[in-house]
Amino acid sequence: MSDQKSLDSLFQLAHALKRKMIENIEELELGIAPMNVRVLKIIRVKKNTTAIDIAHLLSRDKAQVTRLLNALIAQGLIKKEPNPEDKRSQRLTLTKSGDAILEQISGIDTKVFEQLSHGVSEEEWDMFTRIADKMTRNLTSK
Repeated sequence: MSDQKSLDSLFQLAHALKRKMIENIEELELGIAPMNVRVLKIIRVKKNTTAIDIAHLLSRDKAQVTRLLNALIAQGLIKKEPNPEDKRSQRLTLTKSGDAILEQISGIDTKVFEQLSHGVSEEEWDMFTRIADKMTRNLTSK
């Protein structure tokens, strides 16, 4: 397979997945952007998350993440709490509304994954996951 064809295939996959997720989120009419959903998921999974943690995980600068977090706070989806491990930072936690949105969206994740993996064997999926993880490490290691 040529380099260009491989890159085109990866780009098409990434674009199709992103588009499908956006379509499904918009259908729920939650008034939330996919990037905000990603941040809510990070906060749910990673306990004691701070703005700096999110900036690193998303490869965004702190100012961008601060604007995003302020929007989520204004929507009542997250809140800041004192960080007992570092008095200079604040932990981010989900509110009940933020948790409720993620519950609604969890069905989308399942639906899109089922569509994405249709006709793909477990062995193929395991191999794809290993290769995708390796490629990600190649692009993110310095």
